[in-house]
Amino acid sequence: MVEKIKRDVRITTIYEGTSEIMEMTIARDRWQEHLKTRGQFYHTMAGTFEQIQAATPNLGAGVVALAMHSLAVVLERARIGHLTRNQHVLLRFGEIIAWVECAGSLARRAHRAATNKLNAKTDKRLNPDQLAAFSRVFAREAALKVASDGARLVIGGGDRAEVVAGLGEAMHLPDIYNAQTGLIADMDYVADFLCGDR
Repeated sequence: MVEKIKRDVRITTIYEGTSEIMEMTIARDRWQEHLKTRGQFYHTMAGTFEQIQAATPNLGAGVVALAMHSLAVVLERARIGHLTRNQHVLLRFGEIIAWVECAGSLARRAHRAATNKLNAKTDKRLNPDQLAAFSRVFAREAALKVASDGARLVIGGGDRAEVVAGLGEAMHLPDIYNAQTGLIADMDYVADFLCGDR
């Protein structure tokens, strides 16, 4: 019996490690992109979502763009402050990046649904309005994740004035907080759909 427990405990540690491996892989890849583009990788990607926002303004793509601009600032301040020397910071960046890019993927899908450009094989359980609501909710969550966790990491590790100076404004924190307007209504709409009321 003891041998079985010992064997099972080893499997549990492998399960625990897979998330961290993914976070580290994501963080390292995107950190390299940030460095290669001199901090412009997420600013450039945000431009795509600003275009989607202009074409289909009800999908949360503008909030995704805010999250990406904010993420670019967080990564650049981390570079200035040498914060990625801490493995913990890289792991948290991997998590934040995953949230933001998943929000982007959902907004792109909602845009394709709204413009009748979804692949014919795409699951169509959600109509364009429902998909848009899901996208708006997740975009707000991702932006708030950058605003809270990103700022916490930069401020927590920033012992140089230039790392934290003007951080809130550079990260567009007021805009991210204002973008939370309408969240409860969207969550109610999503909940009604998931519970079969719509």
